[in-house]
Amino acid sequence: MRIVLLFLSMAILIQQSLALETLRSDHFSVEYKISPEKDCYEIGERIQAELVIMPKSSAYRVLIGGEEGNPRTYYFSTDLSDASWRLIIDYYQGGVWDEAMSGKKASIDAKYFKIGEEERGIAKIVANLTAVIPYCGERLCNLSLIAPSCEECRADALPAKFIGVVNEEVFKSDIKSLRAKMFSIAEKLKSENLYNEEDFKNVSNLMDSAETLLVAKKFLEAEKKFSEANSTLLQLADLTNKKFAEKAYNETDALLKDLERLLLNASLLLDKLRNHQSYAEFKLKFSEFESKLGDLKLALRDADGLIKGGKYSEAIEKLGKLKDDARSVSAKTNELIEIMKLEAEKSWLPISLVLPINPLYIILAIAAAVAAIALLKFRKRRKWDELR
Repeated sequence: MRIVLLFLSMAILIQQSLALETLRSDHFSVEYKISPEKDCYEIGERIQAELVIMPKSSAYRVLIGGEEGNPRTYYFSTDLSDASWRLIIDYYQGGVWDEAMSGKKASIDAKYFKIGEEERGIAKIVANLTAVIPYCGERLCNLSLIAPSCEECRADALPAKFIGVVNEEVFKSDIKSLRAKMFSIAEKLKSENLYNEEDFKNVSNLMDSAETLLVAKKFLEAEKKFSEANSTLLQLADLTNKKFAEKAYNETDALLKDLERLLLNASLLLDKLRNHQSYAEFKLKFSEFESKLGDLKLALRDADGLIKGGKYSEAIEKLGKLKDDARSVSAKTNELIEIMKLEAEKSWLPISLVLPINPLYIILAIAAAVAAIALLKFRKRRKWDELR
């Protein structure tokens, strides 16, 4: 419905088109009224709002309207559902023009206005909104109630109005998830004998408070307690990851020291087999394992840097791989040591046990035995002759 109370006989709308001057926030005075007025709204609730835009001073009455023959359009939008608008242009000492529309967006033209030779301009622009709070898929949503703007205006010239919307079911679910996370962290710490009950009392108390405030529909206070609980738990989780990272570092460091000792033993054995036919092969494997130990030490130093930089999750992942690699190299080094031990034991056996059997050796042995028997018989006969 349009109501025109302008003094048409005195109003002059000049047809000449001029460029509009850019408006800033200091050109406007803005007021919002909301009914019902709350800190936080619930899904499905109906709400009414009024936005009043006025010139900051009488000097801006003409400026916030259009130029001669070139109206200035004002735009309004909302995040709410089932929106109905009534937009009003109140011309200074002239009359009003209003338009009704529906939807998330609406607009109206503010025209240049003067009576006779006197420029009057705009007294105020009003946007009335009736709408319904839509579904919010998060614990708390921040929705635009009315977002105004205008043609040839800076982005911040007209401030928007936002409202908080709560989804109680999601809120309850988030508290439940946070409790489950707390219990999970506690169990991990208990399994490693790192649990401290005092660390978790504060988190539990904050979540209890959040639930109590949620039941009392004090949503913003409940959100504050929930955020505190979540922040405290994140700190505990971070501390937990730090403890696990440090423990993983110590375990990996111990594995590398064990590997270092194994390689020292392998080095001693290798030195004793310097003349062995497989020495080159043993040396190649030993050098390979020694090189891998060097790489693992460098990687361990990188993991230490991650821990010192607070990147505990990355450090834990890296150290887990390092431990697997260290165990693998240690197992292969042990295999090499066992092989070299067997070869070293063989080289320490008596020569008679390791010489190959040759027929010449057998003939020489028989000849020596025959000569020994003959000599013995000769000595016995000589002794008998002497006695005779």
